[in-house]
Amino acid sequence: MKTLTIESNGRLGKTAVYLNGEQLDGLKELFLNLDEEGTYDSVVQYVGGDGELYTKNIFSDNLTELKVTEPSFTEEEANELEELTIESDGQIENTILMWDEEDLDGVVSLLVHIKTPTKEKKGLSNLFSRAKTVEDSVCKAEIVFRNDDDSLETERVF
Repeated sequence: MKTLTIESNGRLGKTAVYLNGEQLDGLKELFLNLDEEGTYDSVVQYVGGDGELYTKNIFSDNLTELKVTEPSFTEEEANELEELTIESDGQIENTILMWDEEDLDGVVSLLVHIKTPTKEKKGLSNLFSRAKTVEDSVCKAEIVFRNDDDSLETERVF
């Protein structure tokens, strides 16, 4: 079983992703989509220690050349962030979800999408460009819960 933990306040600059307690470095994109119907998508894209781009199933694949780094946040800073933890072996029935260290019950679905900027202009041309946009950066996490009255409720994690 692997443990994936995401600490964030909803902004990409204040987001850290940990696998088995070690912060990932070189992360390009993380996509998790789980639901009670059995959907289980867990894909990570990262730049490995060899400089190659890898796309893997985070829970069931061997994460070749995965780089780790020192934690970005102090314990005090981390306490100010939301924490989402997924413990799994890649099978939906063997998956545990925790939000700020509390087990989650009544989860209908979970969607997490984190994507770092893919294109940034570098060099002198950046000084003269009017369009200084960062393409497609995303930091989103939502959980849909089933209430006691069978209604559904969507909550943003961060």
